[in-house]
Amino acid sequence: MGRIDVGAAARVVRAGYDRRGEPSTTVVIVLALACIGFSLAFMAAFLWWQPPRYAFFITLGVLGLPAYAGAAFGAWRGHVIGAAITAVVTTYVSLLPFAATFSIASGVQFQFLAAGFLTLVMVPERFVATRIVFCGVIILTMIGVEVFAQPSVAVVPIDDPVFRVMASVTRLGGIAIVLTSLALILMRTARAERELTRLAAIGEQRANTDDLTGIANRRPAMRALAEIDAEPARTACLALIDIDHFKDINDARGHAVGDDVIREIARRLDRDLGARCVVARWGGDEFLVISRDAGLAVADALKQVRADLAYEEVAIEGDIVTLTLSVGLAYRAPGEGTGAVLAAADRALYEAKTSGRDRISVAGPRR
Repeated sequence: MGRIDVGAAARVVRAGYDRRGEPSTTVVIVLALACIGFSLAFMAAFLWWQPPRYAFFITLGVLGLPAYAGAAFGAWRGHVIGAAITAVVTTYVSLLPFAATFSIASGVQFQFLAAGFLTLVMVPERFVATRIVFCGVIILTMIGVEVFAQPSVAVVPIDDPVFRVMASVTRLGGIAIVLTSLALILMRTARAERELTRLAAIGEQRANTDDLTGIANRRPAMRALAEIDAEPARTACLALIDIDHFKDINDARGHAVGDDVIREIARRLDRDLGARCVVARWGGDEFLVISRDAGLAVADALKQVRADLAYEEVAIEGDIVTLTLSVGLAYRAPGEGTGAVLAAADRALYEAKTSGRDRISVAGPRR
């Protein structure tokens, strides 16, 4: 047996519905053309069989063809919802005289059930009232058929061989449409859930990312600090980093150059420390590095960043810009809150800036 290509089925659903789960032009045109094909097949069968009132049903089929063709044309012109409703209503109206003439023995109730499922497939979820009205009418019609269209009212004997074949085709066709519609509904729902998950992930990423630099913003940094506070015995190291003379660069060369400077420093910090630390833009030209390792790794990495800036030419907007950093570093004592550690790092940063800049100042022990 061949393997079922789930990916191909998914591609069909993607082609048939947009991201809001609404039917596309392709779906409605295919439905309308399928209805034309079924109508022609039943017309040919009735013309060959010629049961009582066959001329009426052939006339009914002829009248339905322009409606289905109009639905296909309307969908092609972009009137998707109106075309879908036209196709479903035409199918429903065509089934009423069929039920009254051939009774429930013909399996017409399965066709009504199929029409109800097609309504759920073709009419978008935002048209709640339309869906409720359509499905309500179909339910009432099915009840009426069960009550008034008993086998005794059929115009042909129910043991007629042709009638029995027609009834089997009607039932099986209705069941096939119902199952196909149900599969499409489930696949569309799954796709909608995946889309919501994707959008939620994008929203979460944007909420945690600094727009200018692409690194973390204050939100994940605050979350990391709270996680450290929740573990009193956890060692940690916090570093506040400030770009020296940034205001002078911003004023002399413009905000565009200033933004590029911030992006360049963020890139270097993330490259050298992002794999083992939380690197966040704390505000303006200031960055915060959070490490759960109280060793010397963070200090060494920051020294390397400073050294690279000293020995490398940094090109911004085609110009060479001299950049240096001032760093305030503080280690967490056992049981100490991160608020106190952050304040100590801020004092150390102030000391680095007032001592000549381009240096790392380490906060001393705190009581």
